[in-house]
Amino acid sequence: MQIKLGKSLDVSHVQQAKADWEAKVADASSCVIDASQLSRIDGAGLQLLLAWVLTCDDVEWLNVPDCLFISAQQTGMTTLLKLHS
Repeated sequence: MQIKLGKSLDVSHVQQAKADWEAKVADASSCVIDASQLSRIDGAGLQLLLAWVLTCDDVEWLNVPDCLFISAQQTGMTTLLKLHS
């Protein structure tokens, strides 16, 4: 299962992103998350990503932007999100 994130994953976009991907993620054991377009994320976005990561047995990140990595570091979620530097 591949998830392609948009430019923003903040509180104003989380509900739609959750609805778009909820059924697909629930059935996936392996997830590839492409964050190449992401330029803005907040706490709500990090929480949604964590929910997706916890649902998948295996997670592969593609093109992780600084905004995501720094936000994960600042909130102590780097390991939980399975992000590697």
